[in-house]
Amino acid sequence: MTRHTLQGDYREIIGDSSQIFEVLQQIERFAATSMRILISGETGTGKGMVARALHKNSGRSGEMISVNCAALQETLLESELFGHEKGAFTGAEARHIGRVERAHNGTLFLDEIAKMTLSMQAKLLHAVEESDIERLGGEKRIPIDVRIITATNTDLAAAVRDGTFREDLYYRLDVADISLPSLMARREDIEALVLHFLAKHLRPEASEIPQVASRTLFLLKRYLWPGNVRELENVIERASHLIEGQVFLPEYLPEKFQMSQNHPVRVPENDRSVTFPLDMPLGEVEETFIRKVLASLNGNRTAAAKMLKISRSTLQRKLKKYNICFGDVDS
Repeated sequence: MTRHTLQGDYREIIGDSSQIFEVLQQIERFAATSMRILISGETGTGKGMVARALHKNSGRSGEMISVNCAALQETLLESELFGHEKGAFTGAEARHIGRVERAHNGTLFLDEIAKMTLSMQAKLLHAVEESDIERLGGEKRIPIDVRIITATNTDLAAAVRDGTFREDLYYRLDVADISLPSLMARREDIEALVLHFLAKHLRPEASEIPQVASRTLFLLKRYLWPGNVRELENVIERASHLIEGQVFLPEYLPEKFQMSQNHPVRVPENDRSVTFPLDMPLGEVEETFIRKVLASLNGNRTAAAKMLKISRSTLQRKLKKYNICFGDVDS
């Protein structure tokens, strides 16, 4: 099966890897439902794009309204989410309709939900449970019909155990979850992503998309991409302003891609491979590989221990050593 067998519009999500196809299948399965969805994944993996795809294919008549919970202080976040009446506080010179209310009949996307304070979590929980809100300074409850999608780059289950995230809210929000793969886990999509970003950032005076030299593609594929797809786009946007002629040569990449000592060491993983620079410390190699294996197995620690040919208790010690909190799924 390929993405052509899917019915929805997923043009914004680039790639044909099995990992991306699985994500698209989940989007198609959940989009038209009213289920609240938690999107997890490393920074830069495209959580916002997945949220937009869920909304676009939901059939809901309202807008998708986004809120970055890490970008707003608690007092401002409360006003932004729930709105306020004129005179509710100093400087409130007019009624303000909050983003939850603006998302009525649509989707509310709460990015970096783990950054929300406990007191704000309590207010959000009430809105989720009662399907209504009250503006700051208001006296009446306002009914809402909002589909909530949240995103995080941290382990919310661990945050619950640590007491920094409410358990009742966690189970309200995580009705269904979509876990996004890192760019390392889907290297076969890099070429398509490079061409997409070259087209997106093409200079106005350029007549056509440059060809990508094989050496350039090799350098891009062997890099570890800690910033994932977002970092790749930044690299390609930079290169698009430097490229002269019709070929994307290695010289248009940042210097870190061309360091001679960064020849890759290949570590087999089933029918795929992971690449590491020769100058990477051994501990970082081990940590990166463990993260890669866990990601490929959706956090199944028993299966990961079997693939790594170590006991589960040894794996647990290494997870603690490297502070890896990737799920807690068992077979």
